[in-house]
Amino acid sequence: MATWDEMAAHFSASARARTDLQRMPVAHLATVDGHGAPRIHPVCPHIAFGRLFVAVGVESPKRLDLRNRGRYALHLINTDAPGPAFDEFEFKLTGTSRLVANADKATWAAVRDVCPYPIPDEDWLFELDIEAALTAVWDPIGTPGRRAYRLVWRAGWDAPRAPSNEARV
Repeated sequence: MATWDEMAAHFSASARARTDLQRMPVAHLATVDGHGAPRIHPVCPHIAFGRLFVAVGVESPKRLDLRNRGRYALHLINTDAPGPAFDEFEFKLTGTSRLVANADKATWAAVRDVCPYPIPDEDWLFELDIEAALTAVWDPIGTPGRRAYRLVWRAGWDAPRAPSNEARV
């Protein structure tokens, strides 16, 4: 597993994802419930100390998904309006979560410093460790034969590569 900064050191697309998060700090978090059913939740991820975090409300079912099962997928997509310069940019992370103890005041303070809204004390804070990252940049809408150009990075890799299931062009 890797932190955000460890991933960013080897995967330059993460810089664009970080910029998009700062501009529109909403992503979709996928978790698995106790019966193995998938769930998807809008979240506001935060990068502090070079690590990735999400704060979860005390009543949210995703808090138990993250604590009890730990697996997640996080999906960000460019929200710009389509136009001549628009390139549909997607960024997906997968990995495991770890609950940050309330006693870890330094981490809580760092996340609160970068968060644009107040995080209640009763919320749960999770660090998202990164196992893999995938980016897709699509040809402009209307392009004949429109396709996505994908790169994948995994913890421990020095550089991203094309996914093994991608057709080579």
